[in-house]
Amino acid sequence: MEFLSNISSDKLKEICTEKLGVETVDVLSHHRNHARPEAFLVWTLGLTFVTVISLSAAVGILFMKYMSKKLFDRFITFFVAVGVGTLSGSSVFHLLPQAFHLVQEFDANADHSYLWKSFFAVAGIYLFFIADKLIKVILEARKRCKDYELKRFSGNNSESGVNNRSRQSSDALMAYVKDENAKDSLVNNTDRNEAKESLHQTHSICAHDHDMVYNNGDSVIATVAWMIIFGDGLHNFIDGVSIGASFSESILSGLSVSVAVMCEEFPHELGDVAILVSAGMTLRQALVYNVLSALTCYLGFFIGALFGNLNDEFASYIFAFAGGMFLYISIGCMMPEMKVAMENALEISVKKAIKVLICQICGIFLGLTIM
Repeated sequence: MEFLSNISSDKLKEICTEKLGVETVDVLSHHRNHARPEAFLVWTLGLTFVTVISLSAAVGILFMKYMSKKLFDRFITFFVAVGVGTLSGSSVFHLLPQAFHLVQEFDANADHSYLWKSFFAVAGIYLFFIADKLIKVILEARKRCKDYELKRFSGNNSESGVNNRSRQSSDALMAYVKDENAKDSLVNNTDRNEAKESLHQTHSICAHDHDMVYNNGDSVIATVAWMIIFGDGLHNFIDGVSIGASFSESILSGLSVSVAVMCEEFPHELGDVAILVSAGMTLRQALVYNVLSALTCYLGFFIGALFGNLNDEFASYIFAFAGGMFLYISIGCMMPEMKVAMENALEISVKKAIKVLICQICGIFLGLTIM
């Protein structure tokens, strides 16, 4: 007994490693490192973040009042990219590893090689995304250079031809050009209309995309309100469960998931308010309905925090589900939005497309760095 009282914890660990095997030490350290955070800290931090997330639309509206349209577009572009980075980073670096019990946060000797593997997985996604966009920008720039050279060459030829013709031939040529311009204008308008129709037809159904269909006699405001409450309400409920379970597991996990949800919700909640206002609501009504749909996040948080404390396996399944959901929202929903923003900018000019791409890259990098 005297020998055991004088032995240090490091020496005991060394003896256990030699005599009992590494697996015993790993089990002991696993249980030691998974001490639950204090309930007061879990509920205080969790409810604070849920409240901030629920009020993100109202805060965004205050910023919108002092922003020009150009600045607001860049702001939304940047925050969508930040949301993509934080959601995918939280999923790959925190949620999925915790679901598979790979995380030992407070053990200095733990194996953290999964982080490097997670990093390379995320790098593969975004390097190919950036490469794809750069190729499109380069091809579009080359195409426009060729078109410019062709127009300049055609302009020089037509200029010399007109100088060698008689006045009657010149008048006939001008009449022909006007007629062709009229046809081109008609074709362009037709193409524009077809593009708009195509845009409506290919409108994707995602976590925050809302297809509004109205029938005669329906209340526009009531239809949109129920759509927002049930659609976003369900999504916010799952976010709340994820936040509650994460905080019950560890403060670091809770902060990671909360920041990811906040960066993802902020631009999309602004979009929801814009939908409600465009449907005929006043700004005050739109904010009220938006806050109502966000209340389900509190319910989800209560369930996640309570059950996460009761059962470790429950938390693991919640982490796995939330990790999959975060990956889908970031890669399946928000990245296509980034693609559309990039293509719209490319239609205007290559310079604008490059600015949008740089903004998106910075946003993704910031989101991943936060995680």
